[in-house]
Amino acid sequence: MRNRLLAGVLSLGLLAGASYAQEGYKNEATVSATGSFQQTTNGNGIQQSANNSAGVLFSYRYFFTNHQGLELNYGFSRFDQQFTGTALGSLAIPANTNEATASYIYKFATRHFVTPFVSAGTGALVFAPQNSFSVNNVGGSRFATADFVYSAGADIAVAKRVSLRLGYRGQVFSAPDFGVAGLSTGSVAHIAEPFGGLSFHF
Repeated sequence: MRNRLLAGVLSLGLLAGASYAQEGYKNEATVSATGSFQQTTNGNGIQQSANNSAGVLFSYRYFFTNHQGLELNYGFSRFDQQFTGTALGSLAIPANTNEATASYIYKFATRHFVTPFVSAGTGALVFAPQNSFSVNNVGGSRFATADFVYSAGADIAVAKRVSLRLGYRGQVFSAPDFGVAGLSTGSVAHIAEPFGGLSFHF
């Protein structure tokens, strides 16, 4: 019993040391796996949705105080954008999705094993069709839109310079129509994006 208690105290000490050591680093680089779930939208007699998709997110953070910083993100995923309408029928468009955003970030409890954070920012989403297509003799093309992004999550210290990052992101943007009026819902869409990855502090 005494040995178990001693092992538990030592483990807590090591975890506390790892989290305390991370406080002095102003830079963080993170690679995360994401799951993307796009909301269905409706408008102009068209229903638009997308298949659920996995993706990857690369993030860099610079903290100018112990709590406040700037985050830069690049994300990639691949969706089938799906359109259904009375005149249109059904159409699925495989498209690569690229995200480039910048956010303000605030982190809490910097001297703890678990460090929660929240962020909000803006940037751009680009939907690029994998194949050429046309609707009513109008060819589709790459679609770029402004993107509002927000997140909440936590870093869990696992070593002196490494933490496990778990969280949730949301993206709000204009539903893509690929430059084809016959595909436009005129709606605002939302992507729910849980994520998890490893962060390196330096």
